[in-house]
Amino acid sequence: GPMGDNPAYDQIIQGLSGIMSITGTPETAPLRVGYPVADTLGGLVGAFAITSALVRQKTSGEGAFLDVSMLECTLSALGWPVSNYLTVGIDPKPMGNENMTAAPSGTFRTGDGLVNIAANKQEQFVALCRLIGRPELASDVRFAERETRKRNRAALKVEIEDALAGAPAAAWEEMLNRAGVPAGRVLTIPQVLAEPQVLERRVTANFDDVAGMDKPLTVLRGGFMVDGEAPLPTKPPPALGEHMGEVFADLPPRAKTKAGA
Repeated sequence: GPMGDNPAYDQIIQGLSGIMSITGTPETAPLRVGYPVADTLGGLVGAFAITSALVRQKTSGEGAFLDVSMLECTLSALGWPVSNYLTVGIDPKPMGNENMTAAPSGTFRTGDGLVNIAANKQEQFVALCRLIGRPELASDVRFAERETRKRNRAALKVEIEDALAGAPAAAWEEMLNRAGVPAGRVLTIPQVLAEPQVLERRVTANFDDVAGMDKPLTVLRGGFMVDGEAPLPTKPPPALGEHMGEVFADLPPRAKTKAGA
């Protein structure tokens, strides 16, 4: 396309894709997502495309030329807001930590920190009201129905946060989840890496004696398990150019020339 020869980094694609326009609040948007989401999505889609091409090669004997666009990858991941615009003409707007489709569904202050609560179903909202000691909110005309809760989300948040101030975030997380109301503390990266859930599922792997490192190297594994086992990486990340000779050795002569080998 017209942009095909343009240089690009994640920051550029985040802006072009529209993702920055819906990140943040009406006062703070547009904001960059806090990690290189477009780069990451490009890698994930690329891996999926390669896997699909390998299946095709195995069944048909034909290879494939794969064209992976960071812009298109990011747009495809924006399926919800993009589809809302394409199908019903809703122009997506930044809503901060709120959920356009439901309330209460967002981030709330507690006695010692923040907790995310998504009481999207009527029974979840009723349970939330009971657990925070405010059962009357479920019958309040402003909040009794899903649509009225969405229209009065700001007032509802004030009522909920007033009740949540009486206990720490971890206590609310445990209590609400036990009752079927989705809830989770807002954690930092160091905090989540120390969580029992993450430790038990062996999300990281350690490598000792890595060249150039004066301490063990810790890396993340993929976010899945196979038959109950965590597929951990068997080797540390390669050094710069470590496998260049092996890669070039497998290339045909013409490709070696173009690659400068």
